Amino acid sequence: MRDRDDFGLPEQRASTGLPLSVMLVSMLTIVVYLLVGGAFSNNGSGVVAVYVPQQTDAEHR
Repeated sequence: MRDRDDFGLPEQRASTGLPLSVMLVSMLTIVVYLLVGGAFSNNGSGVVAVYVPQQTDAEHR
């Protein structure tokens, strides 16, 4: 009969497949999200107008 606190030998080889696959799927999901969001947010208005305030005569006094 085994003792209650006897768990056997520690693990000798750890599998890295699951953590790496989760990280890879997460990265791909983020890239796809950014590409799709960028495609939808680009509505073709690439022209930017900057309006500079003009001085009036009252500001010179």
